[in-house]
Amino acid sequence: MADAKVRFHKLDDCVDALPGQEQLFSFDCPKHPRRCFGLVIAGKTDLKRDPQGKNDGIAQWDWDHNRSTPSFAPSINCGSCWHGYIRGGRTVDCQNKDEPEIPRGER
Repeated sequence: MADAKVRFHKLDDCVDALPGQEQLFSFDCPKHPRRCFGLVIAGKTDLKRDPQGKNDGIAQWDWDHNRSTPSFAPSINCGSCWHGYIRGGRTVDCQNKDEPEIPRGER
């Protein structure tokens, strides 16, 4: 089962955000040994929300405010890489099945 290893960030800074400063999140890709960055948390910025990213806004994700085992909605679609959810801090596919752990190099 793949731990998403979610980290929280601020728009203007790549370092981890302190509690209450979360604006973006990143997570371990369940398909490749890399991180997916720059996902905007809904309601945490002044950026216009646009789920499809086609009307002068950007996609954003609702967060349950749980930092240790977070859940986000809607699904995350990384194009040809991965489409699924982060639920309870884990990456799950669109059928709600846990993604397997993949080997990771040193970080």
